[in-house]
Amino acid sequence: MGNYFKTKPKDKLDKEMIEFLKSRKLQHINEAIDVVNTKFPYSKYLEYSDYCDVFNPILEIWTQNVFQLLSSNSSLEGSNDIYESLAVFTIFSDEEQELKLQFIFQLFDTDKSGEIEKQELVGALEKCIRGLCKLVHLPAPSIKDIDFYAERLFLELDRDYSYTISFNEFKLWIIGNFELQDFLLKYALIQTYENATRRYKEKRILYENFFINAVGNDKCDVCELELIKQLFLTEFNNQQIEILELLFNTLQDSSNAYLDKKNDGWICKQAYQDVMNAWAAFDASDINQDNEVSMSELKYLIYAYEGDKPDYYRLQTEMEILDMDQSGKITRDEWIKYLCVNEKGKFVFRGTLQHQFNEYDKDHNGMLSIKDIKDLLKNSMKDLRTSFKKLNSALNFDDMVDDLIAEIAKSLQEGNQDQHSYQNQLLFLSWSQFKSFMEKATLKQDQLRQYLAKL
Repeated sequence: MGNYFKTKPKDKLDKEMIEFLKSRKLQHINEAIDVVNTKFPYSKYLEYSDYCDVFNPILEIWTQNVFQLLSSNSSLEGSNDIYESLAVFTIFSDEEQELKLQFIFQLFDTDKSGEIEKQELVGALEKCIRGLCKLVHLPAPSIKDIDFYAERLFLELDRDYSYTISFNEFKLWIIGNFELQDFLLKYALIQTYENATRRYKEKRILYENFFINAVGNDKCDVCELELIKQLFLTEFNNQQIEILELLFNTLQDSSNAYLDKKNDGWICKQAYQDVMNAWAAFDASDINQDNEVSMSELKYLIYAYEGDKPDYYRLQTEMEILDMDQSGKITRDEWIKYLCVNEKGKFVFRGTLQHQFNEYDKDHNGMLSIKDIKDLLKNSMKDLRTSFKKLNSALNFDDMVDDLIAEIAKSLQEGNQDQHSYQNQLLFLSWSQFKSFMEKATLKQDQLRQYLAKL
């Protein structure tokens, strides 16, 4: 049965239908259960007219398509298994993985004991696996194969020999079974935080090895760009050339910024690692490898890159900023440019600034106030406060931070035609303005540190 997760679909996956199913909530499924309990309390199967009564509020225009797919190889011709539908809709639903697992666990805990017995596990696997296979055009495994798989699985999960499986045992198996998670990702477009993190780490290691292979060791801090280019063009020859060109240009421009001097043809290791970490996070989230991430996949992109689960308001704000062309999708180039500072048409990667921006954007409105900026600078300059005290400087540290903000704000206004309007804007900074601001602030801080070190 483990090898079954490596089978190939017979037909092309109906991605539009799957995306629709992924937008459904557990609340909708609970409402369907209420209808079943009220109208069909003793039924296991529903004919089409009854099926519409129960599931049309969930499926809408896809009701007939889903009914026909789930009717194939059904135990009762022209009818659908109620629990198979409930199980597979739960798998696709747009909810946190643990909530979905709890829902399925409770759905098949028929005696409501809080534990699943072997026969209940057989039922859960049968409905989930066979229903999922039907919807994604995979040949469904036989009941005999599922029974054999459930037998082995039960022995593996029942670690305390209680002859029942707790929810925690069930959850740990699902989370740790990456073969199953890759199967769900490939054929049902179902991502999880755990799998996104694993895929991100694997990609990050791959790219780190690219750099090592290009220079021939793990000690060197610079590498010829041409060597990196050849590795990427060979390994990813199906990737759009304009996407790879964006990568190469960003690596070059960012390396020049890191090295504090123009050195075309060479890239530095630190710039490479920073850019490739963001690239790897996108790889981990781009399920069908089309260089686009949907709104539902954005949370996995942010989680893979930052390690924290974003809330709803953060996702809404980020989507508005990232989706530059208002397509409803985030492209790979939008993601990379989002993390860069645009300096005279060159994209210099400054991804670490994004972490600071999100940390201080408490109300998730995509803007930081001058007060927020001041707090951020104070925290980033704690070492300078100590230096000022040791020198018994007459200049107040807070006044110095205020002067620094004013000086940077003035430099940002230079060249702006409507300076009065721009000055009002600087009461709050957007993400792009913040990147430019912090670029100058970091330079000023470094200059100040160098000055204090000489005293």
